[in-house]
Amino acid sequence: GGERRVITIFFSDIRGFTSFSEKLSPEELVAFLNEYLSTMTKIILKHNGLVDKYIGDAIMAFWGAPLEQPNHAILTCEASVDMLHALEKLRLSWKGKNLPALEIGIGINTGEAVIGNMGSFERFDYTAMGDTINLGSRLEGLNKEYGTTIIISESTHSLVKDRFVTRKLDFVKVKGKNKAIEIFELVGSSIPKNEKDFIQNYEEGLLLYKKHEWDDAKAAFE
Repeated sequence: GGERRVITIFFSDIRGFTSFSEKLSPEELVAFLNEYLSTMTKIILKHNGLVDKYIGDAIMAFWGAPLEQPNHAILTCEASVDMLHALEKLRLSWKGKNLPALEIGIGINTGEAVIGNMGSFERFDYTAMGDTINLGSRLEGLNKEYGTTIIISESTHSLVKDRFVTRKLDFVKVKGKNKAIEIFELVGSSIPKNEKDFIQNYEEGLLLYKKHEWDDAKAAFE
């Protein structure tokens, strides 16, 4: 059976993994993936998340089901920030094995989804479906365009803005959506002053850009 539930969906992916994986033997690839996925999965479980599935190097997880979690958006963001810290330690390990310092992208969205056991009579999975899930996946892919690591939707931002540092990125109209939504970069729990100034200057430039005040926008961005 299934039910409608407001959840926070999480997608992550390793940047440039396909070309990187072609340089490894099957044994090396499995060892690398197991180390990475094990580390990230432990963090998701630590923050009471549910790992829905692995899709190659990608991870799909969500918070807010099967158990009610009123702070599901905060838990998702906390886990994501912890993943970036863990990735720094993994890079040191990879460097010692002559592996490249790979980057990841994360997309987070909050909204209503259908949760339940789905599949065939022979095999089914407990999973989430709906537009909320699709948007979360699209946001993960947008990190490539904006040079960011974690992008959250406006619905997630409204629930975590008092707990995390964010940067307003843009209004985007993703594939399959008729209405543009506002997206934000999740920067972290706290930041040094110079990065805070950067965020303020960037958002000022974005506002001027939307007003078509090109010279002033350029000056703010610079």
